Amino acid sequence: MTQAIVTSATVNGVNISFRVQGKGPPLILIMGYRLSSAAWPTKFVDALAENFTVVTFDNRGTGQSDKPLTGYALANMARDVAGLLDEIGIESTYLLGYSMGGAIAQEFTRQFPERVAGLILCATMCGGPRATYAEASVVRVMRDLDGFSPEQIARRIWAVTYAPNYLMENHEQAEDQMRRETALPTPLHAADLQFQAFAEFDGTKALAQIRCPTLVMTGDLDRLIRPENSRMLARLIPGAKLRVIPGGGHRVLWEAVEECTDLITSYLVSIRNQPVHIAPDPSDLENSATTPHPLVSAAELLAALPLAFAGAGRDSLKLAWQSPLLGSFGDGKPIVILAPHFIGSDLIVLPFSMWLKALGYRPMTAGGSMRLNDSSVDLHLAQVISDVTRRVRRKAILITHSTGMTRALCAAAAHRDSISDVIVFDAPHRRTDDLRVHYVSSGWPLLHGMVELPRLLRSIGIELV
Repeated sequence: MTQAIVTSATVNGVNISFRVQGKGPPLILIMGYRLSSAAWPTKFVDALAENFTVVTFDNRGTGQSDKPLTGYALANMARDVAGLLDEIGIESTYLLGYSMGGAIAQEFTRQFPERVAGLILCATMCGGPRATYAEASVVRVMRDLDGFSPEQIARRIWAVTYAPNYLMENHEQAEDQMRRETALPTPLHAADLQFQAFAEFDGTKALAQIRCPTLVMTGDLDRLIRPENSRMLARLIPGAKLRVIPGGGHRVLWEAVEECTDLITSYLVSIRNQPVHIAPDPSDLENSATTPHPLVSAAELLAALPLAFAGAGRDSLKLAWQSPLLGSFGDGKPIVILAPHFIGSDLIVLPFSMWLKALGYRPMTAGGSMRLNDSSVDLHLAQVISDVTRRVRRKAILITHSTGMTRALCAAAAHRDSISDVIVFDAPHRRTDDLRVHYVSSGWPLLHGMVELPRLLRSIGIELV
């Protein structure tokens, strides 16, 4: 085993921790969602280091790297990688991206094609309409992490990342792996922002422009990023080779270390003398993965409304992730809904709350069963605000109808350390000198509000408590 050199560098505005190990041509490993570089299997990295100079690093938000509140778009995280290579002095490299790291690797290859001598994409997807997404129950396991300890989160995620047989036969090994991964746990805000960025990723249009040798790997039992995604990548990338490993789950690199190491090493050795092709025409990059989905027409929005409400459980979460209707996926900000008490209010507020959750936020409802002129509402609202902000550890957004505006503004003023913004439906604009208040002119919340609210929520930044 070669000794790893551990250090850090300030690149692209953040401090990135990285490790260099081995000798030979450089090979950069890009980790996936929520995990730091400590998660790479030790045997895997050591074996690769016998033939390559292996660089592992902590993505922003993880491990010993900075954990900012911004900059998690995958296109920007690809620039983190470029800055790190500049710091180390590597002009061209082999690149291996796992899961979300595979999407970052696609983005890096799109932006810096001349720097990629060979590309390996493992257990990942192209995103967008050509991707095959996981079942909503699987997505919830990966997304709903608030309130759990790092150890509980790790064990919760096991069920959808390891193949069942591997987990039953290697439980102690999985426990050891978990202890390494949770030594420096990823904070919830960083996990949410990474999840949002991966959910919005669409690299489809850029794949045909990839000219470097590419190997696509997957396990045939992957429930999180299903094998159909690797088959699609192999079809869309010119000359790509596909390898499906029998019995492998999403963590196929952990489950079949020797097989994966041999496959990767033999492939990279076989392409060692192949030239790196020049970048594609810049005009092709204008339709890149960073281009947001356009909003669909009003008629399509109207047709989608029944799905947004009636299917706000299992099916709408999948719809929310995949649909261009939204244009974005929520970053998990907590939302407190101060519900007006009138006939039928529950019929509106309950699906509204479920819709917000399907968008990727964390809603809680207050006041729905009480009249807003009841003094007990203040105590109930204060408790709801305290509960959600303590659990998620960031400031909440208070949403209400004009009938609850006075109460909401008083609550926001009384809880400035817990409420960052107030959104009011169906109310005229009024001056508030010391509060951030946003007014949505439509009703509660009708078609216009359903279009405007996701944009508004996206524009409000995360604030930690």
